[in-house]
Amino acid sequence: MASAAAQTEAALTPPSGIESNFNGPGEALHMWNLITQGLCISLTSIIFLLRMYVRFLGIGYSIIAILSSSPLKYGALLNSSNALTDPLVVGKYGGGYHQWDVPKADLVPFNKTVYGTMVIYGPAAFLTKASILLILTRVFAPYRKTVRFIYVYFGVLLAYYVPAIIVKIRICMPISHFWMGQASNGSCLDERAIILADAIISVVSDLTILVLPLLLTHSLQMSLKKKIRVIGILGAGGLACASSIVRLVLIVQKGNAKDQTYVFMQINLWGNAEVSIGIICACLPSLAALLNRVSNEYMSRNGSRSYDCELAGTDTLTGSSSKIGSQGSFNDAGSDQEILASHAQPDLKVETAIRADEPGTKHSHNHGLHSFTGHGIMKTVDVSHTITTKE
Repeated sequence: MASAAAQTEAALTPPSGIESNFNGPGEALHMWNLITQGLCISLTSIIFLLRMYVRFLGIGYSIIAILSSSPLKYGALLNSSNALTDPLVVGKYGGGYHQWDVPKADLVPFNKTVYGTMVIYGPAAFLTKASILLILTRVFAPYRKTVRFIYVYFGVLLAYYVPAIIVKIRICMPISHFWMGQASNGSCLDERAIILADAIISVVSDLTILVLPLLLTHSLQMSLKKKIRVIGILGAGGLACASSIVRLVLIVQKGNAKDQTYVFMQINLWGNAEVSIGIICACLPSLAALLNRVSNEYMSRNGSRSYDCELAGTDTLTGSSSKIGSQGSFNDAGSDQEILASHAQPDLKVETAIRADEPGTKHSHNHGLHSFTGHGIMKTVDVSHTITTKE
């Protein structure tokens, strides 16, 4: 009898003038939840698989090396997949509907999935941010003070998230009191305060991830175009900052609302967007290498012209057509630092001189690959690539 009554009783008393509707209330937020979670899961999975593809080619078909190359990203994807899947389950039990349109019997399973989502969000957010921070330590390895700061900041985040996860797990005594509510005896910590602290930390950390590449790239000696590209790749993680700010505003404004089945989905959608954007941005360096290769192969198929250039040597300017990147691989882009190195190098100095020798005069070079006979244009390319460690 109690179960039958719970199926017909609303989980929350509706406002004056509104009647409960358990039969397809048609809330747009519920549908948006299904669409956005599906998109987030699909996009993060596809982009992560593309990253694995790039790493697979770059590392040289070593499965062990692939699995150990970026464990934080694997952990972030696994946790985010759980964090994205939970809202789909939440939607099944009323998530995205106003609570007065949800049967009281669905409230307990709804709260159980809320509990799971709350616990999983911490590891997913931390591992995603840690992946981006570790990319920065590899790319800017010569800047020791900066790297030390990043590791200290990494430690600060770890020192927060580990206790925060424990607190979330033990938010109620007994834990079942979280989803049973007044139907059981127990006590709980302030859920809103815990989620608010999470939101503040997310905003601060996302802002840091946004600002760090801007400051570090400014000190690199390269053209403005290359600086913008490196900033775009490394600073894209800051896009998650917009999602975390919106999430923080919603928590402050609606954290104490009684209509939790509706408000929770509003807040959770932005939290999932933050984590998904972070995972995508952590994979961007590898995707940049993939796009470069595809672009080069496209240019070669369309008859692009290039000149043979021998580093630190002297070549005859032949004007021959070659297939740029057609035989290239990702072997030179195995790590995030190597992937971005081509964009973080200063412009090369190229000097061209015209000389006329008597016919039959030959010039030998150390490499023994080319010789010059007769009149022609000589092109000398002097490349110096030096990495200096800065304190």
